Amino acid sequence: MQKILQVTDIHLQADPAEKLQGAVIEQRWHRVLAHIQAHHLDADLLMLTGDLVHHSGPVAYQRLTRDIDALGLPAVWIPGNHDNVEEMSRYGSVALNRDTVDLGGWRVVLLNSTAAPDGRGSGSLSSSEIQRLRNELDTQEDTHLLLVLHHNPLALGSVWQDAIALKNADKFWPLLENSTHVRGIIFGHVHQQWTLNHKGIALFSSPAVAPQYKAGCSGVTLEDDPALTGPAYRVYHLRPDGDITAETVRPVDSVAP
Repeated sequence: MQKILQVTDIHLQADPAEKLQGAVIEQRWHRVLAHIQAHHLDADLLMLTGDLVHHSGPVAYQRLTRDIDALGLPAVWIPGNHDNVEEMSRYGSVALNRDTVDLGGWRVVLLNSTAAPDGRGSGSLSSSEIQRLRNELDTQEDTHLLLVLHHNPLALGSVWQDAIALKNADKFWPLLENSTHVRGIIFGHVHQQWTLNHKGIALFSSPAVAPQYKAGCSGVTLEDDPALTGPAYRVYHLRPDGDITAETVRPVDSVAP
């Protein structure tokens, strides 16, 4: 059984002391790091699933990669709509910028969903990413596949978030219709926990490191339930039979500064 961690939507600022939506992001990020270090250094993989910085330039990526290196876990990242793909390639190691990771009988396929941005937060899989996914589906029939992307590939019932979901989900889902070995899809972007099933495939998302958003809202609404407002991440266990179990971890029980 493989154990992987999802940390998403960190939104690091250029200035570590700067606040975003009333929160000091650097403090929230380091609470998550400390909790992982104390409890999950046995993980097989750490995945950072986009919006790692908040349009913050190279200094934030430099701090981020320093923190990841200090943790010592095998790690990969994918971009979100607030990231700069060129800077991620420049400041991240080759290991961080991998497209796939093989873990026992599982293959993790990391997808870039930031193509064709609309300026509001949505993104798409480029034609080359669609082709790469098609190739993975055609050639990995004896392996359990876990697909990972930033944007949610289906509507979740929040008007404003559904408007900035994966724009070409209509091209994504047909690729999976005849694939029996895609066992799960993990996404970020929404700053909420979800465990879903669509077309027979399990989908998961993790709450963010940055402030959380309340589900089911017409406009941007910050989470106000004290049990849900703090930084969080998710732990997944990938089983040999293709099953996936998920646990949300909240390092603090109260509102983080």
